[in-house]
Amino acid sequence: MRGLRVQDRCAVTPDADTVELEAEIDRLVYALYGLTAEEVAGVEGRV
Repeated sequence: MRGLRVQDRCAVTPDADTVELEAEIDRLVYALYGLTAEEVAGVEGRV
């Protein structure tokens, strides 16, 4: 699971950069729920 990769990385290196993995997880969740670009902007606070 992708979420475990984030946890694994942080366990090995507490200050690991997980921004890319977190963004990928976000995109997968948005797709799973079928969010539109406008809805994603609202979730991310860009409205």
